[in-house]
Amino acid sequence: MPPRLRLLIGLASLHTALLITSTVAGAKLVALPFGLSASATVLSYALTFVILDTIADLYGADVSAFVINMGLAGMMLAAVYLAAAAVVPPAPGFAGQEAFSIVLSSSWRIWLAGWCAYTVSQRLDVWIYLALKRTGIVGQAVVTRAGVSLTIGQFVDTALFVTVAFVGKTPLLPVILGQYAVKLALACVAVPLVGVTVAVARRLVAGDEATTRAGAAACS
Repeated sequence: MPPRLRLLIGLASLHTALLITSTVAGAKLVALPFGLSASATVLSYALTFVILDTIADLYGADVSAFVINMGLAGMMLAAVYLAAAAVVPPAPGFAGQEAFSIVLSSSWRIWLAGWCAYTVSQRLDVWIYLALKRTGIVGQAVVTRAGVSLTIGQFVDTALFVTVAFVGKTPLLPVILGQYAVKLALACVAVPLVGVTVAVARRLVAGDEATTRAGAAACS
């Protein structure tokens, strides 16, 4: 398998796995200091932006869009399957049906909020990242591009998700501010991580390709 393809499959698989994790835990709000709150998925979901920026840098817009679409398909499939698993009759002796249903059967409103926020914010993130790379407005540093795109993309994601999921149920501003504050804090780690991930990925691909060429030359 070509090194670039192997790397892409690995990155895309991690991206989708983190999204499905977010599907399961997205309905829970966790308490934060100063009366703020955030979704329990804030860490796992933030990491999907790190992976996506890496894919965008290495493979471009078309591949990034495909990964985003497959991630959306994975979340939808997981949601349908989890909902079905929650409502089918339990086997005799299974004592955790009520808790199982509560945990896994999130409302369609939560899922719809997540899907809308995900589709808009991740496409926006990729567009901003690649536009900055193409124009060089903020220089050519991966970390700078990732910082700008992630900061904007995460805000759009937070505002869309919280509004669709919780309007009419809870005051929106504390949740938006709390969740975005956590995401900004995580960005301090996530943004440099994009630079590290891109650099390591480039070296892995270059090293594997060089080894493959050397092996082919030795056999010829």
